[in-house]
Amino acid sequence: MKIFLLIVFLSLSFSCKSEEVCICTEEYNPVCAGDNQYRNPCFAKCDGYKDSEISVLLSQEEIDTGILITVDCSIKLN
Repeated sequence: MKIFLLIVFLSLSFSCKSEEVCICTEEYNPVCAGDNQYRNPCFAKCDGYKDSEISVLLSQEEIDTGILITVDCSIKLN
């Protein structure tokens, strides 16, 4: 059990621009924040974006079916 927990802990990504430690999973749920695309909302929040500044790119159905897309987050849609 200890080895399993160690593996889970090591599989988490540590990513953050601020001084706080930020731990995110590698879940694929792409979002745009500013002009950047992030793997999931957690990574965007680690870079300092608020929920209101994060745009989800895929529906849950698209995520579940494995559709992969590339999006240019610098293009603003009205």
